Amino acid sequence: MQPLQVERLPNLHVARTGHEVFCENGEVLVVGGHTSGFVPTATAEYFADGQWHLLPTVYTHDQGLGIQLKLGEIIVAGGHEQPLGIGQTFTLERYNPAKHTFEGYGCLELKRCFAQALEMDSGRVIISGNWYADDAIELFDGSRQCHYVKNVTQHRALPYLLRTAKDNAIIFGSKDHHGNPFDSIIIDRLRGEPFTDSLLTIWRPYHNGTSLHPSDAFIGDEAKEYYAYLLKVVNDSGQVAIAKVEGEAFALLPTATPIPMQSQWGPLAYFGYPVVDRDKEAVYLMASGSETDRRLYVLRIDYTTAPSPLTLYYTEPQDSIAMWQPVLTPDGNLVMAGGQTDSNFTPSARALLLRLGGAPPAASAVGAYPRVRPWLVVLLAAVALAALAIRYYKKRRSRLQPVAKKGEQQAGDNEKLMQRICQLMEKEQFYLRNNLKLQDVADALGTNRTYVSDCIKASQYGSFNQLINTYRVNHAMQLLNRQPDLRSVEVSTRCGFANDATFFRAFKAIAGMPPKEWLAQQRTPDNA
Repeated sequence: MQPLQVERLPNLHVARTGHEVFCENGEVLVVGGHTSGFVPTATAEYFADGQWHLLPTVYTHDQGLGIQLKLGEIIVAGGHEQPLGIGQTFTLERYNPAKHTFEGYGCLELKRCFAQALEMDSGRVIISGNWYADDAIELFDGSRQCHYVKNVTQHRALPYLLRTAKDNAIIFGSKDHHGNPFDSIIIDRLRGEPFTDSLLTIWRPYHNGTSLHPSDAFIGDEAKEYYAYLLKVVNDSGQVAIAKVEGEAFALLPTATPIPMQSQWGPLAYFGYPVVDRDKEAVYLMASGSETDRRLYVLRIDYTTAPSPLTLYYTEPQDSIAMWQPVLTPDGNLVMAGGQTDSNFTPSARALLLRLGGAPPAASAVGAYPRVRPWLVVLLAAVALAALAIRYYKKRRSRLQPVAKKGEQQAGDNEKLMQRICQLMEKEQFYLRNNLKLQDVADALGTNRTYVSDCIKASQYGSFNQLINTYRVNHAMQLLNRQPDLRSVEVSTRCGFANDATFFRAFKAIAGMPPKEWLAQQRTPDNA
């Protein structure tokens, strides 16, 4: 953990939330949103010469969309039509950062709120997403017109729009246009048929009321037509992770430890989307402490190192915290301006500068979270190891000489086999089968046992038994937490162990203590 210097900037002229935040020509710009009383505001402000400069916008854009074009202009559109977050609008305008002026510029094809935008090329922008109204994909042609492109398979609020090729993109999200989570996440293509990805059955894309600007999460190289992004994902237990999306392939970013869910002062509440600093090859996640903690936190992940090291920066306790999406400045710092405090009716005018510029990760920072207890690390280990296994196997694959069946994937596809093994465990819970053998896994995957065995040996698990026991012990911990009165023999049977003695030995080897002692530790007031 490392201390983080925070500077209080002058307050905004208008307290606001539901707004867009950009940094263009070294100036932070906030646009639209709603102010006190949940009333949309037709204003914007930019920060220059140590102060905020108030500007009029042509229209209001409360929970609208915004995108920073490569040529420098900014497009903002849509939003709530009335106070209290009611209705949607067609309105579209552009901002000229050189002149600090807004111009009414066109009309959306659909009235929209909670929409997102993605620039393709030459100022052409695809748009999707809506709130309490139907959705579809439309295209802003770079002049003044928006045109219908195609329907979507799922009506979404604040979807993710990511480029996958020079002329293609994917659209997906975790919640529908009424804010309800999807039972199954379907990914639409701008060009082509929809598809699904198994990672999104376990890890759901993060969703809240702020917009994601795809350029903020981009780690690819457009000149080489390599499109890759880093996204925040969450599983059913609330654990946060980072997903890397390369083209249409989804995978967890392997990290040296699971992303910490608490500091030495208490739990962490992550908010907003990841912000990538491509110069430092680092991605930042924002978090806040509890009501008694009142610190702001920034988690730095160095995404080009495998596994990626983590550094947790923390501020001194703040007198007030307004959570909103930060923006990266040219010198590598983060600025937060405005945001929501207690409710939509009481937005904030605060602006903060978080000084990260030039701050390197500390060599001792990895895993240095004083109150992250061993049982929590063990409980999350299966998730982290599954991701680490893929990376470790890639490094050592040149040493493998598997005997492949006809049609089996060759060495260049070794990562895919490890992913399939982990998916078999996590999605189908293969590890719960009694007397599970290596051959059973090979048969289920349509390959041979030698290939599977070598793949697992080269991973962080080290052996087939260790892989299975890790998943079984993790499942046992969840059972004991939910039903602490279960007898040991019943837990061992339900988790796939051959007998109680085998369960006891595996649990102690992984958790560092017997099941009863581990459970007693969980029931203490400090862990309740």
